[in-house]
Amino acid sequence: MFDAPLEGLGFFALTATAIFLEAAPFLLLGSFLAALIECFVPPERMQRLFPRRAVPGVLAGLFAGLFLPVCECGIVPIVRRMLTKGVPPASAMTYMLAAPIVNPVVMASTYTAFQGDWFMVAARTAMGAATALGMGLALSRLSTRDILLDPAGHGPACGCGHDHGGPDVPGTPDTATGEAPACPPVTARARIKAVISHTAGEFLDMGGMLILGSLFAAAFKTLTPSTALTLFETDPLLSIMAMMLLAILLSLCSEADAFVAASFTTFPASAKLAFLALGPMLDIKLAIMFQAVFTRRVVAALLVVPPVMVFVLSYALSLFGP
Repeated sequence: MFDAPLEGLGFFALTATAIFLEAAPFLLLGSFLAALIECFVPPERMQRLFPRRAVPGVLAGLFAGLFLPVCECGIVPIVRRMLTKGVPPASAMTYMLAAPIVNPVVMASTYTAFQGDWFMVAARTAMGAATALGMGLALSRLSTRDILLDPAGHGPACGCGHDHGGPDVPGTPDTATGEAPACPPVTARARIKAVISHTAGEFLDMGGMLILGSLFAAAFKTLTPSTALTLFETDPLLSIMAMMLLAILLSLCSEADAFVAASFTTFPASAKLAFLALGPMLDIKLAIMFQAVFTRRVVAALLVVPPVMVFVLSYALSLFGP
């Protein structure tokens, strides 16, 4: 009499393990690239790449997402630093929403998860790019002071990476002369250790979320009766809204979420794309970080505009797409 429960448990374990093992290499690669950017590409160097005008600025922010890929888990602190270093808000905000979607690692993981389906890769990239561009243009007239809660910024005062805010920290001004001593040189060994540390920390942090997402997806497939899925299969509105809600609640990393989305085989492509496009731009962890960094009006825009745009684009795809 235990055969049925044991069979279901075995299917659950195999499904969860398969999702995690397929996604883990991409999560590790994304963590490594983010660590390289964190350690070797100071945000103040980026501002020279971004025009001040709105349209060229948002396009530059979009292309920065392609060439400077960062997972959404670490994008908010980077964008805050970019803004305090003079990067135009239109470029910085576009980059924040585009980078976790419009980058080669995410494209590769989406291609692999959907078994070479270029339509899913192109549609996800286009949907993310359109939403990021729209958000960047909407915020292009705001100044840094209008966007950040702390426009003056905080943290390291120079490019060495040291915090100059305490008496026991290298680079703290001398009390007698008021001048900051020279910072100790950063060795190649120290940089390598920093890259390894950042990579390991982000992978372990996001790996826990990936495990939870894999378990949830496997439980959903194992426990949900096939008759209950009929409603989602036949109603595009409900399927899109359900997958958008899942994207917000699961808080998956953009390098790995395609494998979770692909596991929902009975859902239409438009619903899977809604999941893939919204998750990297808005989830629980991002909503918390938004409120800690941005002003109320910007947080409100970030909580409303991306979901609305993703829903409209996904529903339009369900009506006119394949």
